[in-house]
Amino acid sequence: MSRTTKDATASERLSSAGAMSSMSSGRGIVDATAHDAPSVRLHPVAGGGPLVRDYLAGLDLSTFYSGHFSDPAAYERKAAEVEGRLDAGRRALAGAAIEPMGDAAGRLERILAGDGFFVTTGQQPALFGGPLYTLYKILGAIRLAEVLERRLERPVLALFWIGSDDHDWAEANHCIVLDAQKYPQRIEVQASPDDPALPLSGRRWGPGVTRAVEELCASLPDTVYADAVVEHVRTAYTPERTVAESFAETLRYLLHDRRLAMVDAAHPALRSAAAPVMRADAERVLRNADPVAIQTAKLEAAGYEAQVAVAPDASNLMLHGKHGRDRIVRTGRGWTTRRERNVLGESALLDMIGDEPGRFSPNVLLRPVVESAVFPTLAYIAGPGEMSYFGQIGCLFTAHGILPPIVVPRPGVTLIDDKLRRLLGRLELDADVFERPLRDVLADAVAADMPQEVKRALEALRNALEAGYGQLTEAAESVDPTLRGPLTAARNDALLGANAAEKLITAQLMRMNHVRIEQIRRAAAHIQPNDKPQERVFGPLPYVAVYGRGIIARIEAAIDMEFDPVAAWTGPDCG
Repeated sequence: MSRTTKDATASERLSSAGAMSSMSSGRGIVDATAHDAPSVRLHPVAGGGPLVRDYLAGLDLSTFYSGHFSDPAAYERKAAEVEGRLDAGRRALAGAAIEPMGDAAGRLERILAGDGFFVTTGQQPALFGGPLYTLYKILGAIRLAEVLERRLERPVLALFWIGSDDHDWAEANHCIVLDAQKYPQRIEVQASPDDPALPLSGRRWGPGVTRAVEELCASLPDTVYADAVVEHVRTAYTPERTVAESFAETLRYLLHDRRLAMVDAAHPALRSAAAPVMRADAERVLRNADPVAIQTAKLEAAGYEAQVAVAPDASNLMLHGKHGRDRIVRTGRGWTTRRERNVLGESALLDMIGDEPGRFSPNVLLRPVVESAVFPTLAYIAGPGEMSYFGQIGCLFTAHGILPPIVVPRPGVTLIDDKLRRLLGRLELDADVFERPLRDVLADAVAADMPQEVKRALEALRNALEAGYGQLTEAAESVDPTLRGPLTAARNDALLGANAAEKLITAQLMRMNHVRIEQIRRAAAHIQPNDKPQERVFGPLPYVAVYGRGIIARIEAAIDMEFDPVAAWTGPDCG
């Protein structure tokens, strides 16, 4: 696709951005600007509920986690545990599954030989690289690895786990871009509803991906960088490619020069190395010992909600068959696959795990345990949902003889380009305001424009209705006490009429101020599209098309993972 080249030189003149440490839960926001490159606005990761909020704040959660992410001593304890458990022979078992990038090869060789550690993170593969937060998790892992390497004086490398065992097609088959009017537009790969729920390592895009590629290409602006993005997606996203293959190609395209390693969950070497852990977990279930259920009960007793429902009959194993990935559950003294109802005896399942490890994968709760069992992992960069379920599985780690890794919140990032920054200035709004639902932001904007005499008149009307009906109801009760109900209903109807009058006035104000309202909508479409954080909606490729891959270095430079001690405790408590 031929495109008109625009001057994009300024975007490549990237300066060092200021930063807010991700190792603290509540510091201020740094907004660093370099010409027309977007500012990298950092903030604590949002979501996750009370457990995550308390963890970020540094409350003592030693019952559930091995240590607080702000405590340097927690990483030192974990490093000592890893060194005592994983020798070079055990580390090398899954070494063939790891792909180094940038200048990572030398560090990887030393780590697999027994000298060094990983900071891991991961994500399910998705169309065009998935949401921006996937990139931010990786960059956070790279930055934390640098910090830990200096502190421990040992090689530490970021390792990204491609969750290709997952089979959530609805999560993987789409992306959101801004259309020509700068509003969110969904691009989706259409597939037959009868397609089996294959893991994404085996699910091919099919012919629907061709249209998705063209829709993405049509949405990109005419810049000096867009042609390279177009060439990438047309090469990487073809009908015969699997979701995981295309996703890995996008990561290589974006991060080929970063100090990073990748591993595909479906790689035969990794499956083989994981087999002893999966077999041991099946044997644990046979002994009726369920540390996840016990830990989940503790969470709920402490007033927190469980992120993952724990079924009493379910194992943590998935069996891969011709119809996809199937959960294995206990039935009496044997096992049954939940969907296909295939029956296996106790010894048959254990033998199959040893003989055909490629047919098995861990579920969401066992996967982190597998990762720590085969890799020398110090810490995991987690989103809010992951932080929550790590609170459920601390004692699952210890049941396998592993100290849980330190759970580190991923960086929260919002990109604000120069046009958006100027628009916010004209609106006299801060980006923080869009953390609220758009309807509330618009309501406040209209309320600010409503004349004071109208506000006073509406308030007086409501007060008069309340007072007048109150007097009438009190007087009418002397006639018949049963009149209170109908008169109360009449009062409520009258108040609804006042509300309707306010809505009429508000609608007129919105029509009169349609330019300002439209500007607020446009700002929200960039910052909080569809009332969701930008990082959870948009993907990285459109930004690279505008600013070049230099934007990745800019974001990485802004992320500061240096320690800012908030809390120190040890755990988990599995008594």
